[in-house]
Amino acid sequence: MYRSFEPSEPLSPYVECYWSWRIDPAAPVLESILPDVAPELIVHMASAPSAQDEVGDWRQQDQAFLYCAAHKSLVLRITRPMSLFAVRFRPWGAGRFSNTSMAAMLDRPIPPAEALGDMGARLVASLVKAESDASRVKLANQALEAALQLPIRSEARMKMLLDATNGGRCSSAEMAGKLSMSDRSFSRLWNEIVGIQPRKYIQLMRLHNALEKIDAGVPLAQVAAECGYSDQAHMARQIKAITGLAPSVLRRRLGDGVYQDLYASRPAAPWQVPH
Repeated sequence: MYRSFEPSEPLSPYVECYWSWRIDPAAPVLESILPDVAPELIVHMASAPSAQDEVGDWRQQDQAFLYCAAHKSLVLRITRPMSLFAVRFRPWGAGRFSNTSMAAMLDRPIPPAEALGDMGARLVASLVKAESDASRVKLANQALEAALQLPIRSEARMKMLLDATNGGRCSSAEMAGKLSMSDRSFSRLWNEIVGIQPRKYIQLMRLHNALEKIDAGVPLAQVAAECGYSDQAHMARQIKAITGLAPSVLRRRLGDGVYQDLYASRPAAPWQVPH
């Protein structure tokens, strides 16, 4: 069962949502999570699943970590009851609470203390002890709001990026133009705060926006136009390059109810690739 919760108003520029997920599989389940633009703090309350590493071996995940699967899918194997709580940051949001380069966090789990300092370690400990999701939301709001009081050198620049993104519908050049910056200066700023290359960010935002519209039954040509692709063929190439499936195949599998509740209702969700 998947549930999502809104952050407090002061955190909304940086935190997209909190979410929890509980699953008790009758048989082993494989979940493949597509590349995504948003870092997430994952905290397992029960046994952690196994994740497939670069060479294909299965390794049990740590109890808690910050992760952003920017360039490759994350494959999980769930064999036992699992319960987790997560903080889903906006693409630039985790940088507001961390002194670690966002680029260093891509595609590998980072211990909370390394990614978010003492605040991250204390937050994880309190989340594990809490007895309900409502309590965890309150604890997360309190910890992250307290961290907002600390000065940060790039605060103003983060707000500029927030205004320039337009949900991935702007090109890198258009975003740079909005900020009156050269492409090179914009890319350097973006990489410092977000970590993902601007072009990759745009590709992934368009992908997730397109998947939501495909799932809703919007005609593919209309999906391409509304999500910023040059045409339907361009969209098909981009989606297949990332998911391995053509949009028409994805639509059929979505219609067959392949996706779990976690991915059906999650804001800007990383979608499951059907096995």
